[in-house]
Amino acid sequence: MKLIISFMLLFSLYAQSETLKIGIKPSEPWVMYEQNISKEKRKPIGFSIDLWNRIAKELKVDTQWVYYDSTSALINGVKKSEIDAGISAITITSAREKDIDFSSSMYELGLQVMVDASKTSASVLELMAKEIKKMMNLETIILFLLFLLVTIHLRWIVDKRDENSTLFSKKYSEGIIDSFWWGITMLITWETPPNKGIARVIDLMWHIVGILAVSILTAIVTSALTAQAIGGSIRSEKDLIGKYVAVVESDAPRRYMEKLGANVILVKNLSEGIKLIREGKAEALVHDGPRLVYLANKINKEEKKRVVTVLPFKFNPQQYGIIFHENSNLKEQVDRVLLKIRESNGVEKSLHEQLKDKWLKTN
Repeated sequence: MKLIISFMLLFSLYAQSETLKIGIKPSEPWVMYEQNISKEKRKPIGFSIDLWNRIAKELKVDTQWVYYDSTSALINGVKKSEIDAGISAITITSAREKDIDFSSSMYELGLQVMVDASKTSASVLELMAKEIKKMMNLETIILFLLFLLVTIHLRWIVDKRDENSTLFSKKYSEGIIDSFWWGITMLITWETPPNKGIARVIDLMWHIVGILAVSILTAIVTSALTAQAIGGSIRSEKDLIGKYVAVVESDAPRRYMEKLGANVILVKNLSEGIKLIREGKAEALVHDGPRLVYLANKINKEEKKRVVTVLPFKFNPQQYGIIFHENSNLKEQVDRVLLKIRESNGVEKSLHEQLKDKWLKTN
């Protein structure tokens, strides 16, 4: 009996799944979790999480998530063998390959550029309508109408007293309508017959008001067109040379932009970079394309309008990989599963394509 019990215990121990420690760091939409709750209650989600869960299922292993705050800390954790592997949005580079091993590519991407949506291509009429809308708040409209009302009454009274003038009707109702159209016309042109005295002074002063209004509007639209030209002139990475470009200080895009010749503005995270471009303190934000697209969609959805946009061109092709300590036996097993995950099943999309549709839609 003791022999049977011992055999059953040994069998149960053998049948238990191996548990792997997998390091992750937050990086939308690859790895996301609520950071303000205890690690035991966290439930990470994202492209990388779904991908690893499928890998773990194929390898018949359990997963213990180990949380890191930065890519460098996650890489150090792998180097020191604190964890069995790390997954997030980790770019495969030759420099990193010296200290750790990468899986085969889990995702192919390139750098992209985020700019303030108001500085991308738009027609002059669209810009004018937008700027006029900014100027014409309720207080401005009320003040303008009051000023116009006083002016047209004053002009009609002066004209009524001139028996030789036929510019306005002498009747109040008809005369005020005539005077109203005079006021609107005189804002942008000079069409009244030559007058003398007070009438000429009123005509001249009202025409100056029109010139000032048109000049202010022209200046605002010109400024908007100049700002648009900044964003609209970026057609490739070469157009970033000399421009003020925000990049995350600890990420690979920083080194590329420095070599390119951009005026690099270092930021701690993408939220800080997005704030800079929206405030006009940076002309562009450069980072991994899929993450910028995800964040742009998220921000525009929250604000219910297009406030930031990601330009369509890509450059500096990159690959994301899963990281292991050197000579890890796990790497080859994971590579085989990654190949399997990319294989389509007849007319059905591969799991890899399904994950892209789920987490990385571009619209």
